[in-house]
Amino acid sequence: MIIPVIQKENMRKVGCFMKIVRCRVTDRVFYGVVEEEAVKEIEDTPFSGISYTSNVYPLSDVQVLAPVMPSKILALALNYASHIRGSPKPTKPEPFFKTPSSVVGLGESIILPKGAETVQEEAELVVVIGRKCRKASRAQAMEYVLGYTCGNDVSAREWQRGDVQWWRAKSSDTFSPIGPYIVTDVDSSQLNIWARVNGREVQHCNTSELLFDVPTLISFISDVVTLEPGDLVFTGTSGVPAQIKNGDVVEVEIEGIGVLSNPVVEE
Repeated sequence: MIIPVIQKENMRKVGCFMKIVRCRVTDRVFYGVVEEEAVKEIEDTPFSGISYTSNVYPLSDVQVLAPVMPSKILALALNYASHIRGSPKPTKPEPFFKTPSSVVGLGESIILPKGAETVQEEAELVVVIGRKCRKASRAQAMEYVLGYTCGNDVSAREWQRGDVQWWRAKSSDTFSPIGPYIVTDVDSSQLNIWARVNGREVQHCNTSELLFDVPTLISFISDVVTLEPGDLVFTGTSGVPAQIKNGDVVEVEIEGIGVLSNPVVEE
């Protein structure tokens, strides 16, 4: 069902609070802005500003997809003291790569690969880069952020400990759920994060506990790696993540952003 809008709105840049969604209706994929229970379609992508079309859809009538398909993902290890559990704190950010092919969206299954015996969820705030970013200072870093989404850095622990690289431990297919929305103009320094497995809380932290905050991460990474629009920075996880098994439902909730829910199935 399409609700017509009588007058098309003028182009405006993203600079106020918005919930941006990437979605599908029948065979068409597009971006929109969620307002109450409706999705207002935009002409292009949010990385070039917001220009509305004449189409508005009930939120219940669209399929919500992963909010971006990034060219690259960088994720932070050891960025909460509660996750380090007594080990020495790092003296600098410790990012690693996750592959874009590991991305899935709201409601899509996390698939446990054969041979991955202990797989855990990791609830994280994810930064969505809004424009090309190279050698940004810490003071400039937030100018390159479009917004934030929920993320789950799914991790196969035996492979993480036993392999030289973390390629399959962190980037197996479906190991990077993100969504449901990109939320703009929120304070990334004071956000509560929860993880639940089958409704039971297994993680809870606040981004004020980050050892290296978002501006520091963007500056550190962009000093040597150019970040492109739509690229993602997973900011790290807290505490002791929970093991996930076939039949579980994992939720990552971030204050002011939303709830990312994914079922878990065996390969």
